[in-house]
Amino acid sequence: MRKHIWAITALGILCAPWGRVSADVEAGRAAFQAKCMACHSVEVNGPVMLGPNLVGVTERRDEAWLIRWIMEPDRMLAEQDPIAVALLNQFNQIPMPPLGVSETEARDLLDYLADVSAQASATPAAAPAAAIPRPTGLAILTAGLGRTQLAGLVIFLGLSMAVVVAFWQVARSTRQPVPTIDMKAAYRLRRKFFIGTSVLVLGTLAATLPRTPYPDDLETPDELVYVTARQFGFLYSSEPITTDADIGQVPVTNTLEVPVGALVEFRVTSLDVTHNFALYDPDHVIVAQTQAMPGYVNRLRVRLAAPGVFRVLCLEYCGLAHHAMQSTLTARRLTDE
Repeated sequence: MRKHIWAITALGILCAPWGRVSADVEAGRAAFQAKCMACHSVEVNGPVMLGPNLVGVTERRDEAWLIRWIMEPDRMLAEQDPIAVALLNQFNQIPMPPLGVSETEARDLLDYLADVSAQASATPAAAPAAAIPRPTGLAILTAGLGRTQLAGLVIFLGLSMAVVVAFWQVARSTRQPVPTIDMKAAYRLRRKFFIGTSVLVLGTLAATLPRTPYPDDLETPDELVYVTARQFGFLYSSEPITTDADIGQVPVTNTLEVPVGALVEFRVTSLDVTHNFALYDPDHVIVAQTQAMPGYVNRLRVRLAAPGVFRVLCLEYCGLAHHAMQSTLTARRLTDE
């Protein structure tokens, strides 16, 4: 019996460190999501945000320096620590604020970052994205315009030409003697004009109304994504986040993948001030956008027809680091590896 007790005790002693590492990594993940994700990416080739990408930071910096920097960045800047000052200059003079992190939390964060960095180093690097060709000819004039914007431009130019021609005809007619007007012919022309205009308007409505987003409300979305904006980043989750306390309790990420062709519904809100959620395609053309407002949830339905990396930007000025508030969304075919 004693042999069995000693064997169990020895096994527990051997397994305890591994269990603690796992617990530390999970605690570090929760702390990162709650306090760091708004300003830092922790993914290979992740977006440059308010602060540096933290993949590999545990290899680039001394552990003692990192722990102190996480706990008291304001004091290190006041002491003119050379690395801290260099980071301040590199990232637009936006200082890292003190977050009230304890030493235990700081060590948990480093365990999590070391774990993520180890996984990233074991993953093959993705092939660099192909360069976007420069537009030529007529494409230079229409660069940056989506289909809707281009159609609007064509309609505007057509109506403008019609107005110019009408004024030119009126101006030319004033130079000639006033002709005798055939009233019956004038009424017949007016009737034809009214019927033609009615057919054009009704035909335009019949062709365009089914393409508005409102009929999509009757369709169940393939993907439901909750988007939470805060200064200065976007968090994506499968459950709603309504307060800061939810961060760390609900799994979140600052990048997202969705299937090509799927109807994706974004439910967008904000935890602090008014932001904007604007989606741009790989050619930098805006696809859709909606406001992110505290206390409200706006629904935005999008169907991405082609694969690629889409950028998410904030179009509502939200503070000092508004320009750095961005994220990415990847549309991927189901057959892609």
